[in-house]
Amino acid sequence: MEITEVIGWVGNVVVILSFLQKKIKNLRVIGLIGAMIWVVYAMRIESYSLIILNLVIVGIQIYHIYKIRREELKKAQPWMYPIHDTEWKQEDTPIVSSLELDEDPLDSWPIDKEDLK
Repeated sequence: MEITEVIGWVGNVVVILSFLQKKIKNLRVIGLIGAMIWVVYAMRIESYSLIILNLVIVGIQIYHIYKIRREELKKAQPWMYPIHDTEWKQEDTPIVSSLELDEDPLDSWPIDKEDLK
């Protein structure tokens, strides 16, 4: 078996492994690796359509990994990413305490209030 064919088979296995991932970040990272292997394979067989296709896939995977990483940073360090006025939606329900409600919050519960006392 020639080295080019081995590269193609390794690329196939990596891409298949990416689809078996439960976490989207792992899927994207392994998919990125698989697409880069396929770029090498496509260059070796001089298939420009495969080169372009896999370079586009590499770009898409990098973009999505960047977005995932940015969301991870927002969750880990929320003080670094303040909410701007344009991001706040008026239809979002504001956070209120139960003390501000007009009715008793226990009235909407499916259990009997007497059981809680």
